[in-house]
Amino acid sequence: MSSHVEQTAKDFSKFLTIDMDERLKPINKSIDDMLARLEEFQTMISFAKQERINATELVSSIQSSNESLNYLFKRIDSVEKLIQEVKSTVDNLETDVEKAEEEVGITESKTRKVANIFTPLFKKSPGKTQAANSSQIFKNSDHFN
Repeated sequence: MSSHVEQTAKDFSKFLTIDMDERLKPINKSIDDMLARLEEFQTMISFAKQERINATELVSSIQSSNESLNYLFKRIDSVEKLIQEVKSTVDNLETDVEKAEEEVGITESKTRKVANIFTPLFKKSPGKTQAANSSQIFKNSDHFN
């Protein structure tokens, strides 16, 4: 009976013996996965912090250059106004040239019009006097300081 008791004791001990390594494997794997995710999250947070710092520096640099940008914007506006005035002046001068060509009687092609405009200035016809019609021309000093 003693061997029978020993065998029964061994059998019962097998029921009570717990293999902790085998039981803890899924838990340890889950913990390792969670640690990896936490490290990834920490890396993402550090990237986000760096991007926030860069954005803050960029905004502060834009704010500090606001005055120089406003000056540049005013200069651009002045150049736009100058371009409009130059266009208007050139249009008026073209109209004046066409009128003067009609008065003088120049009928050649448009390519020769500009060359022929100087002919009446250097060649005086007898009995005819020409009145110079001065158009108001823009001044650069009005637009640039």
